[in-house]
Amino acid sequence: MPRVLIIDDDPTFGQRAVRCLEKAGMRARFHEGPFGSLHAVRETGCEIVLVDVDMPRLDGGLLVKMIRDAFGLGQTRIMLVGDRSDPELADLAVSVGAHGYASKGVTDAELAGRVAGLAQRRNSRRPTPAMG
Repeated sequence: MPRVLIIDDDPTFGQRAVRCLEKAGMRARFHEGPFGSLHAVRETGCEIVLVDVDMPRLDGGLLVKMIRDAFGLGQTRIMLVGDRSDPELADLAVSVGAHGYASKGVTDAELAGRVAGLAQRRNSRRPTPAMG
């Protein structure tokens, strides 16, 4: 059962994501805002982190870099989320080295599917496309 941490300054999306991922059989926790995120990643022992790219006071791309520097790319998979189009999020994910992306406007089923896909790729150990 994958452990997922959602880091977002929007509690409505954060709580929706937790419900959606738990319904899909994952363990999920919401951390509101960017500050204290590294502690939350460490505390939860999460395998996947959903990072809002549009939080005030700390850019999502910088937070991705901080997570990568602290925990490495192999240990923690990172998915960008935001109120942007999929193509824009895809470009940003490539530029910051995230493993995936999802617009906040996707359905609960699609969000759960994308997160589950990251978990499967993490467990498979074989090369796969970086985005999805």
